Amino acid sequence: MRKRWQRTLVAALTAGLVTAAGLACSGCCLAAEPGPNLVKCPDFAEGEDISPWYRDRGNATITAEAGAEPVYGDVASYGKITGRTTNYECFSQDVTGLVEKDKDYVYSFYVMLDAADYGDAPSQQRCVEISPYITADGNTVYSQGCSGTVSQVLEPGVWTHFTGTYTPTWSGELEQVVIRILEQGTEYGQGEGVMGTYYMTGMELRAQEAQVSVIQTDVPRLRDAVPGELGEAFTIGTSIVNSDLKDGDTMALVTRHFNAITLGNELKPDAMFGYSNQKCPGTETVTLNGESLEVPKMDYSRAERTLDAIYDWNQNHPDDLIKVRGHVLVWHSQTPEWWFHEDYDPDKPYADTDTMNRRLEWYIKTMAEHFTGQDSKYHGMFYGWDVVNEAVSDGVSRYRNAAENSSWWAVYQSNEFIINAFRYANQYMDPAVELYYNDYNEWFTAKRAGIVQLLKDVQEAEGTRIDGMGMQGHYQTVGSPTMEEFAKAARAYAAVVGQVQITELDMKASSNYDGTEATREAEFATQGLRYRELYETVKSLREEGVNISNITLWGVVDKNSWLQTFNAVGGAADGKNKQCPLLFDDDYQVKPAYWAFVDGSRLEAAEEKPEESEEMPADPAETTSAAEDPAEESSAESPASDTQSQVQENASVQSREPDTSASGGSRVGLYAALAAVCVVLAAGAVGFVLVRRKKDKK
Repeated sequence: MRKRWQRTLVAALTAGLVTAAGLACSGCCLAAEPGPNLVKCPDFAEGEDISPWYRDRGNATITAEAGAEPVYGDVASYGKITGRTTNYECFSQDVTGLVEKDKDYVYSFYVMLDAADYGDAPSQQRCVEISPYITADGNTVYSQGCSGTVSQVLEPGVWTHFTGTYTPTWSGELEQVVIRILEQGTEYGQGEGVMGTYYMTGMELRAQEAQVSVIQTDVPRLRDAVPGELGEAFTIGTSIVNSDLKDGDTMALVTRHFNAITLGNELKPDAMFGYSNQKCPGTETVTLNGESLEVPKMDYSRAERTLDAIYDWNQNHPDDLIKVRGHVLVWHSQTPEWWFHEDYDPDKPYADTDTMNRRLEWYIKTMAEHFTGQDSKYHGMFYGWDVVNEAVSDGVSRYRNAAENSSWWAVYQSNEFIINAFRYANQYMDPAVELYYNDYNEWFTAKRAGIVQLLKDVQEAEGTRIDGMGMQGHYQTVGSPTMEEFAKAARAYAAVVGQVQITELDMKASSNYDGTEATREAEFATQGLRYRELYETVKSLREEGVNISNITLWGVVDKNSWLQTFNAVGGAADGKNKQCPLLFDDDYQVKPAYWAFVDGSRLEAAEEKPEESEEMPADPAETTSAAEDPAEESSAESPASDTQSQVQENASVQSREPDTSASGGSRVGLYAALAAVCVVLAAGAVGFVLVRRKKDKK
């Protein structure tokens, strides 16, 4: 009898706790242990075979070493690669047959650059990244599928931790999947590099399993609050990439809070050509205007993966439709270099303008018909499309030229490609799809003048259509732009094209934020005020007649932002400092920045702003000569991670003041302990009922 009651009590507590967890989790899945490590010799332990790491070592030497102090945990062993003669010689391991297509794997490893070799190296030559490559059907795709901490600028002599998610995907018959831990110098390995010694250990690659996460459903939806204040036609959007689709928590935030999405990467030219950036993926012959044209083979699979998910959502939720923004048709970045050359061969001269005009017309026609045509599955889903992106120089009022990495300008030597892009888009795109120009640092005085001229040039050209200007909005929590600078730019653009949209909004952290809990609360509070300042400015501008119709965030949760990883372009992050640029934190919880759009009064208790950051970019018209253009800022995408945190914080209450008295902490701890006991007892009672009911039904 006693044993039976003991079993019943244990079953009751178990059932009750599971039930309580389910109630607290509100539909989330429970955590499970990750799979086994797929990497061989992960720590270079003494006596282990290190040859699996030789895959891409080339002429370099890889050895197993051990230090006096542990690198992590109690592991003091590590691998050393030395004697490198090329930027591509690295630690690498073949995982073909171990990983599955479209499955998520969490990775973790530690890297250190040799202090002597890299001590004087510039930051661009101290960047280490996880850079897998996949070969299928003879085509090799590099550096795709990773999210989280993908690349970092390392301090020589210091072990640095990388974590994230890898989702391998391919089309056709798989030949190989190789994981690389790579320091490749500059220009993707083609430029200068130290080719020095570096060290690595603790490499893990494990299948991602379900984890506990909580999406707050007791807070207002952004898609209700913002259009409720600014009009039901107002767009409040976010960008997503394919890896977000596998993160249930991210997608729950997307579908709950946003009425539009921008495809972060999947509609860019490099994605449409299957990320075959080194060589043309093959050609086929089409007919354009009655003449034959040889064109590259297109790969719609990545874009369609995201669009299919949104299509299915819209079919099942007709009252909560999500619209789509196309991004982007013409851009100097993320367009393979071979696209601009004769026979699609980057080693041959640039193609002439007549050839490029035919290629451009074919590409825009194909994209428009496939995604917005009357017979397209996705017809009616797109509200607009960024036709041209970032074609204006920063420091002077002119177009971006070949010296600023524009192969478009190298071919045309004029704005002809911009005019033609809008002309072809107007000709072939669904008339209901708006057409935009999109740019960053759009508040710079000189650049503003250049953008205004571009808008006028397009508007005045025959056969074109331009419906709005996209101000990207990669701004700073402390610093630039001022709201007056933002407002002047918005007024200037609206005066030409009638409509302005904020298309890639995020806020780079101040120099006071180091990623720790000690600085997080103040940074979040300051950021919330900054977002509210921007939102209030938008509302004021609309009241004076400036048609700002869209605010789109560049990402969903902080940990997946593009600012978390190193990027050499202007306005990006250095990969060293933790960033918190968005409305939802690493645990998918709302931040003060969220309340800036929903209820600004929740921010009243926030502390005063810290002093201005020394790193903020300044308007070059005020601080530099015309020849000192700031580096280009990419609209590179948030490296969306499928890694989900198991730690949950309730960040929804921003104005509550904590008890800071000496006894306050102990009282809170006591109350928490008592609450925990009550939860267990209540859970046991609930479980007892469940167990007894189950027994009664037998």
